[in-house]
This record gives sequence, C-alpha cells and structure tokens, in this order.
Amino acid sequence: MTPTARARLSHLAELRDVSSPAEAARASAEFSGEPGFAADLLAVRPWLSPATPKREVLGALLDSEWTGFLALLGEYGPWVYVSTVRDLQTLSARYGELITAASGADEEAVWNASQGTVFPSLLARLEATDYRRPGQGGGDLAALEAAFWAEAAAQARGRYEGRRRNR
Repeated sequence: MTPTARARLSHLAELRDVSSPAEAARASAEFSGEPGFAADLLAVRPWLSPATPKREVLGALLDSEWTGFLALLGEYGPWVYVSTVRDLQTLSARYGELITAASGADEEAVWNASQGTVFPSLLARLEATDYRRPGQGGGDLAALEAAFWAEAAAQARGRYEGRRRNR
C-alpha cells in the first residue's frame, strides 16, 4: 500500500475536544448520523446501554468518563473517545497495524477474520476501499482487530473506574 493510501485510511479524519455538556451535545448533533458512531463508542463500554440514543452517547461518555477527545480514525475507521493524546496515539497505532496487515491479505482471509467478532468489524469497513495488495502476507487479522478493541476497552474501563472513584 502506498504511504498516501495508508494515510487516507489511518489519519485522524475527525478530532473534537469534548470538555463540556454543550460540546458533547454539539458533537453528538453533528456526528450521530455517521456510520459506526454510536456502535463503536458503546461497544467497549458495557456499563452503558447499547440502546442509548445516538444523540446522547457523548453526554453519557462525558458523565461516566469525564472530558476527552472524540476522534474518527481514518475515513472508514472506528470512532474513539480517549482522555489523552497518548491514548489516541496508541489506538491509532493499533489501527494502523491492522490496516497494514490487512493490505497484504487476500479477500478470503479478510472476510474470515471479519466474521464472528464481538465488536463492530473494522476489517469489513476497509473493504469499501481499494487498500489491499494481496500477496504481501497479512498476519493474524482477527488478533490485530481484537487487540485494537481490547485496548479501546481497557482505556475506557480505566477512565470509567477513575471517574467513579473521584465522584
């Protein structure tokens, strides 16, 4: 994959500072209709109801985890809510590893790895692009995708528990 293509898939497509209920409401109004918005943010937060209305998701995150950054990783990537730039860099790196590995895998390997995941499949979203150059290897795509979601869940859990202790 060319550096330009990789950048298109793994750059920060959106980044918002969510530091108040008003900011949460504005960002929710702007992004609640975007594919994956609520599903991605709620998937790693079992303490929030999956039935939380899309326009209320960021308010719920602000309440349960405190202030943070809302980001969309790449054009088709996941929506994430993090508390620090370092957390965002960590998730971005994990997502970049998944993109790099998937770019060298054949269609069947990507399809198989995208099936049966607990979280919304990031690999399935990548198929909307021409990112793949099969024959360059691929790595364990399911493990890489699971590692991304595990990191996102661990970060969210840490913020949630920290917020509960400080209330």
